[in-house]
Order: sequence, then structure tokens, then C-alpha cells
Amino acid sequence: MSKQQLLEHLIADIPENKLDIILAFVRFILHEDPDINNTFLSEPSLAKDWLRKEEDDAWKHL
Repeated sequence: MSKQQLLEHLIADIPENKLDIILAFVRFILHEDPDINNTFLSEPSLAKDWLRKEEDDAWKHL
């Protein structure tokens, strides 16, 4: 089995929210640039917490 086939097999049943993380990583690897801020790689996984009502309520007084 080729590496591409192995990757396709592994990601075939991954939930959509995990695919966001994988996609961000692959894009980073393909377009690796020393000037890119690597913290953007975590954005998809952190967004699920940032977009919660509880988070908005915690910060609304600022």
C-alpha cells in the first residue's frame, strides 16, 4: 500500500471537526514558510471552544 493510499484509508472515517485540523496541517506543510505564525495551526481545534456561548459570556464585560 502506498503512503497516499494509507493516508486516504486512515482519514476515510474521521469526523468533520478532525478533518479541519488535518487540513490546516497539510496546508502548512505544503506551503511551509518561516514567516508563518505556527499558532494558526491550532485555530480549528480551538475554535470549537472560542465559539461557545459560555466563552462569549465570560468576555462580554471587557
